[in-house]
Amino acid sequence: MKSYYYTSIPTFFLLSVIVITSGITRASNDDSQWLAAEAKALRETGWWSNYRKRVRNHCMWPGIRCNAGSIVEIDLSGHGLNGSITPQIGALSKLRYLDLPLNNLTGELPSSIGNLTQLTVLSLSNNRLVGPIP
Repeated sequence: MKSYYYTSIPTFFLLSVIVITSGITRASNDDSQWLAAEAKALRETGWWSNYRKRVRNHCMWPGIRCNAGSIVEIDLSGHGLNGSITPQIGALSKLRYLDLPLNNLTGELPSSIGNLTQLTVLSLSNNRLVGPIP
């Protein structure tokens, strides 16, 4: 009986380690996929088209602030942005601060901005935007 008891304890710990590490691996894979989706959303705005070729980590791009790899702030005030705000911006679900005044942005705000449930600051003054805030 004693030998069974002593062999079952190491087996239990080994199985526990396997279960715990597989959960961590799954979580980091999910995080990696999420961060890749955020980077893709930024690339599709076109606002960093010249810069992204030089620096791959989107958290190092000008005007971007991240927390744990997720984009929480975009500050591109007075950066000479042209065109419209693309719907891809709505994929940045952890975004809290979107500061885009003093640019040449035109058109309506995409409805996807309504997906930004953590957004606390939205600054769009001195652009040529029209329509309601979704």
